[in-house]
Amino acid sequence: MTSTTQYDEADSKVFDYVIIGGGTAGLTIAARLTEDPAVQVAVLEAGEKRLDDPQINIPGLMNTLYGDDKYDWNFKTTPQPGLNDRTLAWPRGKLLGGSSAINFMMVSHASRADIDNWEKLSNPGWNFDALQPYYHKAETFNPPSEATAKALGTSIMDTKLHGTSGPVQTSFSESPGDLDKAWGRTFKILGLGPESDPRDGNTLGGYSLPKYMDKQAKRSHAGLVIYAPNAGRENLTVLTGAFVKKIEFDTSGEVPIATGVRYVAEGKGRFVRVKEKAEIILAAGAVQSPQILELSGVGDRERLEKLGIKSVVDNPNVGENLQDHPLLGFAYEVQDGIPTAEMIKQPGVLGWAVNEWATKGAGPLTTGVTGTAFLSHDSLTLSALESRLQELLKTVPIPNTPGLQKQLQLQAETLLNNREADIQYNFGATGVNPSAWNDVSQLFNHNDAGGYASIVTALTHAFSRGSIHIQSSDPFVPPLIDPRYLSHPIDLELLTLGLLFTQTIAKTYPLADLLKDNEVGDGKKIQPAFNVEGRLSEERAREIVRESMITSFHPVGTCSMLPREIGGVVDSRLRVYGTRGVRVVDASVVPLHVRGNITSVVYAVAERGADIIKEDRRV
Repeated sequence: MTSTTQYDEADSKVFDYVIIGGGTAGLTIAARLTEDPAVQVAVLEAGEKRLDDPQINIPGLMNTLYGDDKYDWNFKTTPQPGLNDRTLAWPRGKLLGGSSAINFMMVSHASRADIDNWEKLSNPGWNFDALQPYYHKAETFNPPSEATAKALGTSIMDTKLHGTSGPVQTSFSESPGDLDKAWGRTFKILGLGPESDPRDGNTLGGYSLPKYMDKQAKRSHAGLVIYAPNAGRENLTVLTGAFVKKIEFDTSGEVPIATGVRYVAEGKGRFVRVKEKAEIILAAGAVQSPQILELSGVGDRERLEKLGIKSVVDNPNVGENLQDHPLLGFAYEVQDGIPTAEMIKQPGVLGWAVNEWATKGAGPLTTGVTGTAFLSHDSLTLSALESRLQELLKTVPIPNTPGLQKQLQLQAETLLNNREADIQYNFGATGVNPSAWNDVSQLFNHNDAGGYASIVTALTHAFSRGSIHIQSSDPFVPPLIDPRYLSHPIDLELLTLGLLFTQTIAKTYPLADLLKDNEVGDGKKIQPAFNVEGRLSEERAREIVRESMITSFHPVGTCSMLPREIGGVVDSRLRVYGTRGVRVVDASVVPLHVRGNITSVVYAVAERGADIIKEDRRV
């Protein structure tokens, strides 16, 4: 006699909601919907529960998660012509908690203009002020101790702008090193210190930032802080190891109606059903939400029929409008004796550091990326750059897609607005490996002797657009990920200028006092792996961008919230055009990218999405 499994039990039920993806957005929505005990919700997650895994929980071990199929989907891009035909690793979380369980834990925020642009793209009610309550709802902000606040200069943080009772904890490391303390002060000397808390939507400048971790420096991710406290709810069914194949539709009427989801678990094909007038919520992220829609027959008819997939809804916008934040690691050598991550390789240090974290919530494993900065292009060089950028904008033909025309118009306004950020810098006490583009687990693992401080350059609003599409009707075949990095000349120009400006940051007090001078004496010593003697030239900077640029792991846009006729996949209520009973609620709906790390945006969109779903259920 065979025993009944959780999958068998789910097969016999009929649910009000089936959520595809147990990640940042999916678990947030599940927790909010199951607040009503009369609502039955199922979550299908291909990964496993790893709630007590020290590799996840210890901030400083984040890099060990990439490339490991216990945690990471191990996606790769197609060869990128703009990056010397390199194929890049694209880490995405494959476990309960999704990418919130493997990311860099940085808490940063979109600007007011970023979110208001969504409304300007014909999404009524999606603006900065409307989204703010949902940032609050998701977060509990833990202010730093008095000593840490003084060391890091966190007086700009305004607790009124942060949440106090949300499930997700944000905190500062209480073990800042000399380099961490120097970051914010250096930008003040440059005249680029922030004027207010970045949450207010207007702040530029360099500062120390909190992380998604609790007061004991334990990673605060959706699996641990949203799922785990609610796991005992009788109306919540979470199935891990459940690989989704497709959404099934009843196509007998005028509008295809979602009836359930086909998935594989324990090597067996299964089907989970939804009630009449119930919903399937796609929260599989910017890579897999469009993949699952296409496998289900929602996408470009010609593309799907070539692969033997029957078209259910012909919408060529599915999988298009892919946007990301290109990122470039770069590092300078520190003075002897200054603590950096390289010291962890010394005998006994790792064991000591793990014990410091476990017993005190302190030590070097609580730090990682400790500083960030948002700068407009006019901070990077002379005013002559403005005309240079305008000329570059004119060199690219105007796209024939009305939606993209409007997007790029808004982006150009942002680019030429000196109160909006074009570059983000991230800072940490570690060197980088410029050859880690195909294996991100090696990003901070290099062979150069000594210790280093990295100043990482990222674009906030790349002009390049890419796509994600299936290449097979087999759901186990990964989709083709083509970000088309640097296909727009503005992106290369800004990354190059951003990289060059790291030299100005490095030679500014107090950071300059912690870094070694180069042999020529005209700047700071660049990590040898980058093959730069003396100062970095503009020509060499462009080469380094093409040789070493990687992803920031921030893909959005592939199921854009836009009117269908201008590139949309979902409407402003997050409903998939041409279907009944299917929504998408994750980073893929973001129509136009925002500055910085996107976790806070995804939580806010998911919180608002849950309210929208509840409102529509009551109608």
